[in-house]
Amino acid sequence: MGSCGGDGPGEVEESEEFTPFRPFTRASLFNMERRIAEEAAAKEEELKMLAADEAAAESDDEEEAPKEEMKPNPKLEAGKKLPPTLEDFFMPEHVGRPLEDIDEFYMNKMTFVVIGKDKTIFRFSATDGFFLLSPFNYVRRAALYILVHPRFSLLVMLTIIANCVQMAWNFAPDISNTLEYVFTGIYTCEAVVKMTARGYVLKPFTYLRDPWNWLDFGVIAIAYMTMFVPDLGNLSALRTFRVLRALKTVAVVPGLKTIVGALLEAVIRLRDVGILTSFMLSIFALIGMQLYSGRLRNKCILNVGENLGPNVTDEVWTNFTLNTSNIYKLDSGEFLVCGGNVSTGGQCPEGYECLQYIGENPNFGYTSFDNFGWALLCSFRLMTQDYWENLYMLVLRAEGLPHSLYFIFVILLGSFYLVNLILAIVAMSYEDQQKADQSDAEEARQEKEDYENSKNKLMNEFEDVIHEITKSPSVVSNTSDPQFSPGSESKGEDGVDKISVQSEKNSLDPHHLTVAGTKASFSLPGSPYFRRRRSNPSRLSIKLAKQLRHQAERQPLVHLESLNLPYADDSNAVTPCSDDIRLCTLPSKFSILARKASMRRALEESSRRSSNVSQSSRTSHSRHSPHSPTDKLSFLMEQFERRSKQNQLISAEKTDDPGYDLHKRSKGYCRTPSASQVDPKDVMVLRELIDHVETNSRTRSVLSGSIFSMMENEPLKDKIWRLLCSWEVPVWFAKIQAIVGFFILDAFVDLFITLCILANTAFLGADQHGLTQEAMHTLEAGNQVFTYIFAIECFLKIIALGFIQYMKDGWNVFDFIVVAFSFLEKLLEDVKGLSVLRTFRLLRVFKLAKSWQTLNMLISIVARTLGALGNLTFVLGIVIFIFAIMGQQLFAQYYPPYFGDDIPRWNFKDFLHSFMIVFRVLCGEWIDSMWYCIEAAGYPCIPFFLLTYIIGNLVVLNLFLALLIASFGTESLASDSGEEEAPAAPNKLQEAISRFSRLGNWIKVHVIVVVKRTREKKRPLPVTVDSGGKNGTLLDGSVIGNGNVCEMTHEENGHITPSTKQAEMNGDTVDAMLSEPSTRTPSRTSGGENRSTLSDTDSTISDDSETGLKPVDATGDPVINNADLVETEEPDPCFCNIFRNKCTCCMKVENSAFGKMFFGWRTKAFTFIQHKYFETFIIIMILASSLALALEDIYLDERPILKLVLIYMDQVFTVVFFLEMLIKWFAYGLKYYFTDAWCWLDFVIVAISLIMIVAKVANIGDAESLKAMRTLRALRPLRAVSRWEGMKVVVNALIKAIPSIFNVLLVCLVFWLIFGIVGVQFFKGKFHKCVDFEGTRVNYSEVKNKTECLNHPNNYSWENSQINFDNVLNSYLALFQVATYKGWIDIIRDSVDSPPEIDDQPNDEINPLMYIYFVFFIVFGSFFTLNLFIGVIIDNFNKQKKKAGGSLEMLMTEDQKKYYKAMKRMQGKSPIKAVPRPNWFPGNILFDVTTTQKFDIVIMAVIILNMVTMTMEHYEQTQAFTRGLYWVNFSFIVIFTAECIMKITGLRLYYFKIPWNVFDFVVVVLSILGLSLGGYLEELPVSPTLLRVVRVFRVGRVLRLVKSAKGIRTLLFSLAVSLPALFNIGLLLFLVMFIWAVFGMNFFKDVKTPYGGLDDVFNFQTFFKSIITLFQMCTSAGWDGVLKGLMNTKDCNSNPQEDEKNTCGSYPLAVMYLVTYLVISFLVVVNMYIAVILENFSQATEDVQQGLTPEDFDMFYEKWEKYDPDATQYISLDRLSDFVDYLDEPLKLTKPNYFLLVKLDIPIYEGDRLFCRDILDALTKNFLGTSETGDIPAEEIGEAKKKIEYDIISSTLQRQKEHYAAKIIQKAYRNYRTTHGGGGGGEEDGSIDVTKDSPPAYNEIIVEIPDVNSNETNEDKRDGGKESIEMQNMDSKHDDDTTEEETNPDHTIVEIDLKPDSDVVA
Repeated sequence: MGSCGGDGPGEVEESEEFTPFRPFTRASLFNMERRIAEEAAAKEEELKMLAADEAAAESDDEEEAPKEEMKPNPKLEAGKKLPPTLEDFFMPEHVGRPLEDIDEFYMNKMTFVVIGKDKTIFRFSATDGFFLLSPFNYVRRAALYILVHPRFSLLVMLTIIANCVQMAWNFAPDISNTLEYVFTGIYTCEAVVKMTARGYVLKPFTYLRDPWNWLDFGVIAIAYMTMFVPDLGNLSALRTFRVLRALKTVAVVPGLKTIVGALLEAVIRLRDVGILTSFMLSIFALIGMQLYSGRLRNKCILNVGENLGPNVTDEVWTNFTLNTSNIYKLDSGEFLVCGGNVSTGGQCPEGYECLQYIGENPNFGYTSFDNFGWALLCSFRLMTQDYWENLYMLVLRAEGLPHSLYFIFVILLGSFYLVNLILAIVAMSYEDQQKADQSDAEEARQEKEDYENSKNKLMNEFEDVIHEITKSPSVVSNTSDPQFSPGSESKGEDGVDKISVQSEKNSLDPHHLTVAGTKASFSLPGSPYFRRRRSNPSRLSIKLAKQLRHQAERQPLVHLESLNLPYADDSNAVTPCSDDIRLCTLPSKFSILARKASMRRALEESSRRSSNVSQSSRTSHSRHSPHSPTDKLSFLMEQFERRSKQNQLISAEKTDDPGYDLHKRSKGYCRTPSASQVDPKDVMVLRELIDHVETNSRTRSVLSGSIFSMMENEPLKDKIWRLLCSWEVPVWFAKIQAIVGFFILDAFVDLFITLCILANTAFLGADQHGLTQEAMHTLEAGNQVFTYIFAIECFLKIIALGFIQYMKDGWNVFDFIVVAFSFLEKLLEDVKGLSVLRTFRLLRVFKLAKSWQTLNMLISIVARTLGALGNLTFVLGIVIFIFAIMGQQLFAQYYPPYFGDDIPRWNFKDFLHSFMIVFRVLCGEWIDSMWYCIEAAGYPCIPFFLLTYIIGNLVVLNLFLALLIASFGTESLASDSGEEEAPAAPNKLQEAISRFSRLGNWIKVHVIVVVKRTREKKRPLPVTVDSGGKNGTLLDGSVIGNGNVCEMTHEENGHITPSTKQAEMNGDTVDAMLSEPSTRTPSRTSGGENRSTLSDTDSTISDDSETGLKPVDATGDPVINNADLVETEEPDPCFCNIFRNKCTCCMKVENSAFGKMFFGWRTKAFTFIQHKYFETFIIIMILASSLALALEDIYLDERPILKLVLIYMDQVFTVVFFLEMLIKWFAYGLKYYFTDAWCWLDFVIVAISLIMIVAKVANIGDAESLKAMRTLRALRPLRAVSRWEGMKVVVNALIKAIPSIFNVLLVCLVFWLIFGIVGVQFFKGKFHKCVDFEGTRVNYSEVKNKTECLNHPNNYSWENSQINFDNVLNSYLALFQVATYKGWIDIIRDSVDSPPEIDDQPNDEINPLMYIYFVFFIVFGSFFTLNLFIGVIIDNFNKQKKKAGGSLEMLMTEDQKKYYKAMKRMQGKSPIKAVPRPNWFPGNILFDVTTTQKFDIVIMAVIILNMVTMTMEHYEQTQAFTRGLYWVNFSFIVIFTAECIMKITGLRLYYFKIPWNVFDFVVVVLSILGLSLGGYLEELPVSPTLLRVVRVFRVGRVLRLVKSAKGIRTLLFSLAVSLPALFNIGLLLFLVMFIWAVFGMNFFKDVKTPYGGLDDVFNFQTFFKSIITLFQMCTSAGWDGVLKGLMNTKDCNSNPQEDEKNTCGSYPLAVMYLVTYLVISFLVVVNMYIAVILENFSQATEDVQQGLTPEDFDMFYEKWEKYDPDATQYISLDRLSDFVDYLDEPLKLTKPNYFLLVKLDIPIYEGDRLFCRDILDALTKNFLGTSETGDIPAEEIGEAKKKIEYDIISSTLQRQKEHYAAKIIQKAYRNYRTTHGGGGGGEEDGSIDVTKDSPPAYNEIIVEIPDVNSNETNEDKRDGGKESIEMQNMDSKHDDDTTEEETNPDHTIVEIDLKPDSDVVA
C-alpha cells in the first residue's frame, strides 16, 4: 500500500490524545474506592515497616525529613473558574455532568466535580447523600444540574435582593406575611436542591460544611419556628440576620474579594489593638470615675434663702430642689451644670446658687462617670470624638479649667493614637492584601505570557514550513480529474462533488483514506476538541460538524472539491500523508491546538492517574481512533512544539540524505518536503491547498498572524463601523477640514475657551437670593451665550477631526456630553423639577483639568481608584443596608408609643430614616441618636450602635482612607516618573501664554536694538550664527541664541567679536519665542510649569566666559531656600561680586585701612551674634514678649499698673529686637539677611512694632487700621520657631508640603464649588422661616407664608438661618460645616424642610429627597476631598523621608535621632548578672519564691481582681458596700505591701535596679498614704480633688499588666519611638493655638456671652479660656457653636456709650478666623500627627516582620540568666542543646536540634565553653536566613570578648567533622580487620600504616570505606550537597559493627582533611 504510515504501537500509544475531563461513571467510582483501599493498605504496610525498623532507625544517623504532603491545587478550588489552560479541553457536553476530579490531590478522595455553563468548578462528595442518593441517582443528578446552572445562583441572588427590598419597604401586614411565605418557600427549595445535590453534613463538600449555608439554614429554621410557634416573639428579630445574605453578593463580584479579604484580615489583626484599646479605655474610665463621679449633677437652683426664708425643714428643701421649675435651664432644655465653689468653674446667673448632687445627670442621665459602665462609654465617646465638646464643657464647668489636662491626655493618647493605630492596621492589611492579589495576577499573567510565547513560537515555525513549501519550484500540476469509484460519488444540487475524508473503521491500514460522498461535512474539520462518544467513535459527528461550522472561530478552511485525490484502490497512487494534509488544514483556532500541544505534558503531570487506573477508566468508554484527523493534528502540534523546544531543525545536509523518507515524517520529524525528494502528487495536494489560502486572502503577507483569520466573516461591529464612520471624504471637504482645523485647534482658541469656562463658572456662581429680574436675565443670557460658544467649539472640532478622531479623546467625549445636556436642558426648561439638569453645566469646570496638572492628577487618582472604590462603596452600601434593616426591624416599633407625635427626626420608623441614622453613625456621630434610642427601646441600642460604629466607621471607612492613601502614593509617583519619560503633548494654554511672552521679548529686544543703533556710530553688519542648530538673525546683527543676545560689533581692525548678554525673559528661550512653532506638533517641550525668572544676580556671565553661545536652563526648578542658615566663620565681603568686578574703587575701599577696620568690626559682630548667650537672650526676650501678649485680656483695663508695665515692656522689646536687627544687618550684610526667610519674618514683626511706636508719637494711635496692625504682634512667637530646633524641623517639613496642600485646597474648592452652586439652585431663599419671640419656628398649620407671618397678631418675625445657601460663599461655609460634621444636623433639617417656593413657611420633611444631596456631598466632598489632605501629607512625608534617608528623622533634631536609634538598638545589651541568692535563712526562701513564674502569675491575678473591684464602685453606693470595698481594697494593699517587702527582703538592694519594681514601690507607698491620710484629708481644709487624685494612683497597678502582653508592648514601643516627633508636632500645634488665642483675645474678648457655643467658661476673654476653646476646636469639635457666638449681631450692644464696649461679633472676621484655624490645625497639623503614627507603626511592624525586636533580645538574656547565673557570659557545650530549646520563639531551636547547631558553626572556646554573643549571633543569622547581623553592634561584641580572655579552639561544625572522621577511620579499620585479619586476627595485620608509600599532605588520611552517599541528610540535600557527609551524629554508638555498610561491596576513597578550618572532602 502506498501509505505514509508505518507507526509502530509505541507511536500509537504516544500519540493517543489526552484530556483532563473524564465522565464520572460507576467504573470511576469503583477505581476510586480501589485506590483508597490500596492507599490504606500501603499506609498500614508502611506503619508495620516503621515499627520493624525502629531499632535500626535509632542507630541510624540520619534525621528523616517528613514527606512533603500534597496540597490541593489553588487554581482548581471549588468556586473558581476553569484555568484557561484547561478551557480548551472543555466540551459543551461536559456542562453540568459529573466528571472525575481534575485536581490530583482529590484523586484518592471520594469526590467528583461538575462544571457549570460559566466554567465554574463545583466539587461534590461521591458518597451517598442522606445514605440513599448515590452520585448516579437521577434525582441527585437533576439537582446537580440545577445547582451548577448560573441561572440558579442568579435566581437566588435576585430573591435575596427582592427580600431585602421587602424588608426595607413598609408593606401592609397581610401583604408582608404573604411575601414572607413566598420567600421562605423559595429559600426552602434552594436548601432542598443543595442538600439533595451535596448531601447533608457528614462528609466534606456537603451542605452544612459551607458557612454560608449555616446562615441560610438558621434563617429558614427561624422562619418555620416563628410560623408555627407565633408566641416566640423576639425570635422574629433574629430573622433580621437574613440581611446578612446580602453579603453573598460579595462572592459574585470579583473585585470585592480584595476588599473583603482586607477587611477580614484587618479584623483579625485588630486583636492586639482591641486589647490595648479596651485596656486604655478602662484606665481612662477608672480615672474619670475617681475624679468626676457624681460631679455632673451640680445645678443652679433658685436662691433658697431668698425664696423660702431662713428656717427651712429638710422635707421642704428637698421638694424645692427636686422641683425642676426651680432649676435654671438652657435654651436647649438641658440644665446648666455649675462649678460650686470652684473658682474657674461655671458660675450661676444672678438669683441662683450652685448646689451639688441634685437631680439627674445631663443628656437623659446617660452622660456621667457615676459607675464603670457609663464612665467607659464616656471614654469611648472621647476616643471617637463624638460630641465630646459637650462632655468637655460639662466637666470643665463642674470642676474648673485645670481638668482640661484629663481631656488633653485622653484626646492625644486615646483619640489621636488609638484610632489612628486602627487606621494604620487597616491600611497595612489592605496593602498586604493588594500585594498578594497583585502577585497572583502577575503570576497568572506570566503564565499566560509564557503560554502565548510558546504558541507564537509554534506558529512561526509552522509559517516557516508553509513559506518553504510556497517557495519550492512549481511542479507539474495534475489537471485531469481522475474518475472516482462509483460507490463513493454523490452529486450535490450544484453539480459539485462533495467529499469528506473519513477514517475507515475496519481498514487494516490506519492511514488508508476512503472518500465517502456525504453532504454532511464540507471540510476537514479541524475541531480542536477530543470527542468521546459511546457509538462509532471514529466517525465525525454530523451534528457537531454543523455546530462547529457555525462558530465563526472554527471556519472550514479547505473545501476538498479542489483536491485531486487518487483512487482509493489504486496501488500506485500515493495517498497524501495525513500529516501533510493537516499541515495546511489547521483551523483558524490554531491557538487552541498550539496550546494543547504545549500544555499536554503539563496537564499529564498534574492529572495523570496510575497507569492501571487510567487504562481501566479509559476502557470504560470508547473514543477516537488514535489516528483520527483531530488527534493526528494534535500529535503534529506536539511534534512542532518538541522541535521548537529543542531548537534543532534538521540541517540542510540531512534533507539530501537518501535515507530520509516519508515514514520518518509521519513518525514525528515532519520536515518540510522539498521538491527533489517528495512525490510530485504530494506536493500537488499541498500546492493546491496553499493556492486556495492565497486566493482567499489576496495577499501573501497574511501568513503573519493567523493565515486563516481573513476567511472569517467580518464582525457586525466592524461592519457598522466601516459603513457609518470610516467614509471617504471628498477633496473639497478635506480642504474645509484643514482650514477649520487650523482655526479651532489653535492655542489661542484653547485659551479663549478656558477663559470662557472660567467666565461661565463665574456666571453660574453669581446666582444668589434676592437678585433683580434684570440681573437674572443677564445671567441667563450669559449662560446661553456660553452654551452656544461651547456647542460651536464642539461642532467645529468634529468637522476638523472627523467624528471618530474626535471621539477618541476622552476630553472631547466629555465636552460632547456636556453640550448635549445643555441643549437637553434648554428643551426641557419648562418642565418642572428638571432644573437639576442645569447642574451638568457645572461639569465644564472639570475641563480646567486639561491644563491644571494637580486637578488632572487628582481626577486621575479618583478615576483609577474608582474600580476599587466602587467595590468599597458597594461594601459600604451593604454594611449600611444591613445595619439599617436591622435597626428598623429591631427598634421601629418602640418609637411611636414612647414619643407619640413628637418623634425625634433621627429615628428607625422607616428605611430612609434608618439609613440616615446608620449613615450618620458612619460619619462618626452615634451618641445623640443612641440616647433617643435608649429612651425608646432600652439598652439593646448600645451594642447595636457600638457595633455599627466599630464595623462601619473604624473598619470600612478606614479602608476607604487606606485605599486613598495607597492610590495617592502610587499615583503621584507614577505621574512624576511619567512626566520625565514621555514629553506630553504640548499644553496649548502654556503655548498661548508663551506666545505673549515671546511677543514681549521680541519687542524688548527690538527696543534694545533701536537704542543701541542710535548710540553706536558704526552700523553693525547682519551676521548669521548657528546656535545649536537654530538660526535667528536680527536686522542689526544681534543673534538670538538660547536665551542669549549675541551682539556682533566691528573692531577697528575689521574683526568681528561676538559678545554675549543674558536676555531677560520669563518664558522659553528667545529663538523659540521668535520662531512660532505649530501648536499641533508635539515636538516643542513645554516648560510652563516650572519656569524661573532669570535675574541679573543669579545668572551673570563671567568675563572669561566662552564666546560660544551657551544654552541657559530656563526650565529648572526654582531654588527653594530651605531656611537653613549656613554656619560660616566670617561675614560676606562688604560689596557684592558685581560691584567688585565692575567697579575698581570698591576694591580700593575694601583694601584700605578703614575698610579693613570696618570688616574687623563686622567680624566681631558676627562672632557676637553666633554666640550661644546672645541666642539665649533673644529667645528669653521672645518668650517674655509672647507672655506679655497673653496678659492683654479683658481684665487689663481694671489693672492700670499692669497695663502701664506692659506698655513700657512693649517699647523695650521693640528696641531690643530693633537693635538685634541692626546688628544682624551689620554682621551678615543686607543681601544675606534678606535672602533668609526667617530673617524676613523678624524684619516684618520689628517693622510693625516700629510703625506702632511712630503712630503713637504722631498721635494717630487710635486709627482702626493701626489697631488691626497691632494684632499682628501676635506673630511674635513665630520667631521662636527658627531658634527652636525641634519646631523648625517640623515647620520646614510643613513648608515643603505647602504647595501640594494648597493644590489640594484648590481642588477641594473646585469640587465644592459644584455642590455649592447646586445648593444655591436648590435652597436659595428657602431657609427663611417664621419664628416667635423665643426664636422657635411656628408650625406650618398656623402660618403658610411670609405675608401671613408678618401680618400675624402675635408679632412673629420672618428670619433667615445664619448658615444658608443664599449665595456661593454662604454655601461654601455651609458645606464646610457639613464636611466637618459640625452644625450639619441643623443645615440638613433646614434643607429637608425647605418649601417648594421661596417665601413659603418650611414644613417638617416636606422635601426628603434632599437627604440624598447631602449623602452624595459627604461621600465625595468629605470622605474624599478632606481625606486627600491626609493623603497629600503622608505622600509628602514619604518624599521627605526618601531625601532624609529615614522615616521620622526629618521631624527630629540630632539628639532626638540618637534617642530614636538608641531605642531601636536596645538589643545592644550584655547579659545581666543574675541577682545572687542570699545565704541567710528567710532571705533565700523568699528569693526562691519571688523569682518563680508562679509567683508572678499569682500577683497578676491579684492585680486583675483589684481592677475588677475598682470597677464595682459607683455613685450613691450603700454604706455597707462602701465598707466592704474599703476592706477589700485594704486587703489588696496588704498583699501588695507584703509582695513589696518579700521582694526587698529576697532581692535586697537589687530590687531597686529593676524599673518595674520601682514603679510597684511608688504605687504601694502612695496607696498606703492615701489610705492613712484619707480620714485626715477630709477634716483638713484641703481640696477634695487632691484626695481623689491620690486614689487615682491605685489605677497605676493595672498598668503592670502591660509587662506580660507582648503584642501590646510592640504597640506601646511604636508609641515610645514616635514620641519625639509627636512632641514636636504637639509644640507646633500649641504655637498655632497660642497665636490664634492672642488674635482671638484681640478681636473677640468683648463679644457677648452666653450665646451659641460661648459661655462664661468657653470664650476669648482671657488667654487660658481662649486656649481651652481652641483646643476643643483643633479636632473641629463645637466650632459651629463658637462661630454662632462670634457672628452674633442681634442680641448685643452695637452702639456703645462712653464707658461701654461693642459686644457684637463680626460675620466676616469670625468666618475667616475660625476657617483658617481649622484648616491649619485640624486639616494640616493633626494630619501630620496621623502621618507620623502611620509611618511609625508600619516601621515597627516591619521590624517585627523582618528582623528581631528588642524584646526578643531581652528574652534571650532573661533565659540566659538561668544558665549563667554569675554572668560569666559563657556556658558549657553540653548545655547548648538544652539552652536553645529553652528559649522562646523566634530564636528557639526545638529538639532535636543537633544538626542545626552543627550547621550554625558556633565557635568553641577553651574548656568547651561557648560565648553568649556568638550563640545570639548564630541564632540571629539562622532566623534572618542571612550571614549579616547588622543588629548587634560590633564594638560591643569586641568589648564583651575582651573582658575574659579565652582562645577559640574549635567550633561545633569542626568538632562534628573531627568526630565523624574518627568514626570513619574506626569503621575502615574494622573493615580492614574483618577482610584481612578474619575478625580477630593478629594485631600487625589489622593496623593501618598511614605512613607507608607516599605520606599524605596536610594531615590527610586516605582510607577505603564503604559508600557513604546514602548517609546524606535531607538538610544537606537542600544545601546543594556541599557538606555531604559531615552531618553525622557523633553521639551514635561506636560499637555498631554489624551494619549494612560492612557487607556492602562498594567502596569509596575518602580524603579527610583534619585541619581546624577545613571541610570534609568526599
